[in-house]
Amino acid sequence: MFFFDFLGGDLWIIATIFAAITQTIRSAIQRQMQPILGDDGASYIRFLYALPFALLMLYGYGIWAGVGLPDTNWQFWLWVNIAALTQILFTVLLIRMFSRRSFAAGTAFSKTEVLQAAILEIIILGVMVSLLTGFAIVLGVVAVILLSFAKSAKTPQAIMASLVSRSSLIGLGSGTFLGLCTVSYKVAAVSLTGGDLFMRVLYTGGVATLIQVAVMGVWMALFTRQQFIASFVHWRGSIWAGFFGALSTVGWFTAFVLQSVAAVRAVGQIELLITLAISIFWFKEQSNRLEVFAIIMLTISIIMVLLGS
Repeated sequence: MFFFDFLGGDLWIIATIFAAITQTIRSAIQRQMQPILGDDGASYIRFLYALPFALLMLYGYGIWAGVGLPDTNWQFWLWVNIAALTQILFTVLLIRMFSRRSFAAGTAFSKTEVLQAAILEIIILGVMVSLLTGFAIVLGVVAVILLSFAKSAKTPQAIMASLVSRSSLIGLGSGTFLGLCTVSYKVAAVSLTGGDLFMRVLYTGGVATLIQVAVMGVWMALFTRQQFIASFVHWRGSIWAGFFGALSTVGWFTAFVLQSVAAVRAVGQIELLITLAISIFWFKEQSNRLEVFAIIMLTISIIMVLLGS
């Protein structure tokens, strides 16, 4: 396959860092557009304006590599719909999190996806984890606890209230849906036949984006029509969310086909450090020492889970 022969060496590291940077920029643009478009509008532009770029990549790669579209089946349609819907829920919750917490803290909460997936694997599949992974999960839970009350009172009563607060639940929920989304995308792509691996991934992403634009578009037209209209009116600022979202997808997919998923996701945690910098220097959000410490601790715990998996 020409695409895989063309790429090689340490390019996966460059692709991963590129994906992390462009994904962070995409989230920052959504965060910036949130006051103008509202929570749902800022969520929708990630799908709406990613669609033309997703279809262009699919068409362009097919011509460039001479690869045809894969064949679908009922398993694919089941899992791609689950992936598309859970990604919508993740995105909406993440954007809502930005309005309640800093940009860096909101992104960090979504990164608990790796920890939650590890815990669910133990509960559902009965898979025993290594001592390193078990310690990492405990460390991650402590980090989330610290992050949840980093800017609130430090009394035991305040800590318990913060742990069950709406803000914390939204953040953890976004991580849960992200984990479900990732698994569903993998199952959907693997169920396809024909074409090469990269074509199957692009096709899965393109179909999912089309579903997301249609489903969320109908919902917004019925219940949040003003935000739906605003997402089209303010297209000049919104289109960049789709553009950088498409670029990040290419980066992640390129890295995944060149290297193991665990290694890619470990290097990809650099996104948390990038978001912290953007939170401070772009949005002028103040992060205290405890919040920064909790984010670093969470990053370490996630990397430890990946190394121990």
